[in-house]
Amino acid sequence: MDKITLAGCVILDGEGKVLLMHRNTSGRVQWELPGGKIEKGEDLAQTAQREVQEELGIMVAIVKKLGEKSFEEDAFTMDYVWFLATIETGVPTLQEEKFDALQYFSWDELRGESNLSPNTINLVAAYFDKSLEL
Repeated sequence: MDKITLAGCVILDGEGKVLLMHRNTSGRVQWELPGGKIEKGEDLAQTAQREVQEELGIMVAIVKKLGEKSFEEDAFTMDYVWFLATIETGVPTLQEEKFDALQYFSWDELRGESNLSPNTINLVAAYFDKSLEL
């Protein structure tokens, strides 16, 4: 199975809620973190920052690497790295048509949300099993 390396950002509001985007396409309807595939010449932190800028129109500062987890999707193994990030400039606004909503969720709300991407499910599980240090 082919591997794809991805990176994204966990952006928290003042109450510790996580910012997610709602993907609404013919192939997927789910809440997910801002992030995406690594491009040639990038390190993972650069990928996460670029993807946030492309998807939300904001600049972020990487605080630290939070962890990583793989999942299977579309006959690929997706190796995903999470970074904690803070907003440096801008207000998060959806920039791509594949997303139709933007919302902050508490961790407890995420635990009860049934419409999460595999990556977000992994993130929430890592938070509750204490392997994610925010």
